Amino acid sequence: MAPTGSFEEKKNELKEDIEETTEKITEGLKSGTKKAGRFMKRLIIGLIILAILGGLGYLFFATMTYSDGSRAGELIKISEKGVVFKTYEGQLSLGGLSVGGEDNGETNIGNLWDFSVIDDDVYKKMEALRGKKVVVKYKEQYRAIPWRGDTKYIITGVEAN
Repeated sequence: MAPTGSFEEKKNELKEDIEETTEKITEGLKSGTKKAGRFMKRLIIGLIILAILGGLGYLFFATMTYSDGSRAGELIKISEKGVVFKTYEGQLSLGGLSVGGEDNGETNIGNLWDFSVIDDDVYKKMEALRGKKVVVKYKEQYRAIPWRGDTKYIITGVEAN
């Protein structure tokens, strides 16, 4: 027969080995969980910073002046509109073609130009000139920004023609 002391010793050694291995695995899992948590935190912060920089870059690009110039025509309408962002919007008739005779009634095929106004003083001048021939100075942006108007054409000045 085998001595009982050696079996008990082996059994205790195996229990200790199992406990040591379990502790190592548990420590490894805790360390891995901490590393994964730090990685996710850094990833989320990096994505937020990237989104903020992307948004600022888009706003910078969208509000850049693409062209500027002037147009002449009859100021048809100018009004304040919007639900969340109140903006001044208007239309200028650039002229057109009259079709038909006096007996049939005359039809005017016009060329309308939509624009936005962001300056209160320019808006007030345009209110006074509605229905008259005007020359407007404008800046064209790459994109329309909701709080600056519905169009990419921003009026910077107006004078009677």
